[in-house]
Amino acid sequence: MKEPDATRTPPLEWSGVRRLPGLTGRIPDGRREAVVLTTIGSLGDLYPVLSVARALEARGIEPRLALSPDDCDMARRWGLLATPVGPSEAEMCEALGLSRDQIAAAVLKDPSPLIRDALMPLLPGMAREIATLCDGAGCVAGTTFALAGSLAAEMTGLPYVPLILQPYMVMAPSDPPSGGPFRLTRPARGGLRLGWNCFVILAAKSVLRARHGRDLTRVRRNLGLPRQPGTPLLDHGAEVPARLGLWSARFSPLPPDGPSGLELTGFPPAPEGDLPKEVRDWIAGGPPPLVVTLGSIAQGLGREDFWDEAAKMARAMGLRAVLLHGETPAPSAPDLLPLRYAAHAPLFPLAAAVVHHGGIGTTAEALRSGRPQLVLPVGGDQPDNAARLVRMGAAVTMPVRDFTAEAGARLLVDFLQRYDWNAAAQRGTALTEEDGAAQAARHLQRIVLAS
Repeated sequence: MKEPDATRTPPLEWSGVRRLPGLTGRIPDGRREAVVLTTIGSLGDLYPVLSVARALEARGIEPRLALSPDDCDMARRWGLLATPVGPSEAEMCEALGLSRDQIAAAVLKDPSPLIRDALMPLLPGMAREIATLCDGAGCVAGTTFALAGSLAAEMTGLPYVPLILQPYMVMAPSDPPSGGPFRLTRPARGGLRLGWNCFVILAAKSVLRARHGRDLTRVRRNLGLPRQPGTPLLDHGAEVPARLGLWSARFSPLPPDGPSGLELTGFPPAPEGDLPKEVRDWIAGGPPPLVVTLGSIAQGLGREDFWDEAAKMARAMGLRAVLLHGETPAPSAPDLLPLRYAAHAPLFPLAAAVVHHGGIGTTAEALRSGRPQLVLPVGGDQPDNAARLVRMGAAVTMPVRDFTAEAGARLLVDFLQRYDWNAAAQRGTALTEEDGAAQAARHLQRIVLAS
């Protein structure tokens, strides 16, 4: 994979304010009953924010979405208005000289080079754009990598609410992340193990400060703000009246040593969608199939022969397979149904088992379905989500780089023989009844009305 060149000055800049017809929200009228929402990342980052926007509208609060141009298109499909901020995906790829898959691989392996080389130069312009949406709003809320949101909040004197999408970012010593730099940590209540977890988390925060503290201080000075406080991505200069964890306590309970003000809302509801008739007919024409997906950004990041191996695994188990392969080529045969995309909520409950990458959005839908899971993490928070699923008894896991048809079939067949279907069904029902978006909207409304 071609890595971003740390020695060059990226040709990526964003200083003007762009408006596209039909995408901007209502003109602010001086009231503070509005929330500015922003996110950067995959569909797993975008969908929860769109769900919260809808829930705010239902409560009479205006959501002002600040999204990439590509995500604005998705917002319109949800019936939401959004303002485009920053470059499109195509503009980003062209400026960096990287393909979409190369950018995704870099983010999942270690996002720091792209934060430094791509995001930092964009932040002043993006923050100024988002600040134009803050007039008359009561607060700003954004996901972890949407750093321009907290900067805009601070510039305009609004409170900022971090929307934390996965337990990985809580960094609690009693329930630390798994995988990557945290591969040697384990949950602990006290003793040497807890002390070790504290050391590893402090070291990780020190690395973040060393990598991005100076750059963020320069960005902040450009915007007339004081130096970067605390740890980049985790600490914010704006007032933080609450932190919202958009996952269920059934997946990962609130740790006693988590950051101040952290509230769990539950998983936001899945995007609306149904399966085409031909897909339903194919599934109904035989036994439940294996469903395989690597999410919205990781389809091309497994083994080069991943989709062939996935098909072989299904056949070794005596199953058909639905392959959600995105833009990556996948095999086709009478016992295989290759699809670029299908709505997870109606599809997963029809599966014999779900094989996936461990993204937080896919994890939520797999848990709701009650189906057994084989998780093949690629990077980022995915190994941590996989470890939590294993501890729940909901999944087995192996790194995607180790995946073969034989190894996957052996692991999944063994798991199916001991899977607790009743417990999974009860958990799935409970998760389906939760509405994390509505709960998040209640918290945001409280903050807006208090501002």
